[in-house]
Amino acid sequence: MSTVQGTFDISRWDDETYLDADGIKLGHISVAKAFHGGLEGASTARLLTAGGPVPTSAAYVAIERFIGSVDGVDGSFVLQHSAVMADGSSDMAVRIVPDSGTGKLTGISGTLRIDRAADGTHSYRLDYEV
Repeated sequence: MSTVQGTFDISRWDDETYLDADGIKLGHISVAKAFHGGLEGASTARLLTAGGPVPTSAAYVAIERFIGSVDGVDGSFVLQHSAVMADGSSDMAVRIVPDSGTGKLTGISGTLRIDRAADGTHSYRLDYEV
């Protein structure tokens, strides 16, 4: 298994609530990112979100397509996100969708970890195999 790390910037965040009832909010978000470091490229994602009356509890699922290079190898792949936050702690899983790799990334598999620093900077660690 190989590992690459770096940062990403969010260049678009279009958030829309489609249900707001009984203290529950459901939404969808369109996101665009620019990746730097071991991943060089861009992605677009669509998130579905859920939140309730407790601000430290929420969840989201997402599908994201990355196009660019992994450690200098060109292609694309799709990521599947699933996250739940409760009482300030979170459980997040981001996986490469099987058989979604294209170009020289055909056959890629792995997992992505996302961290957000107090200053808002996003970093990632991708553990992968091709």
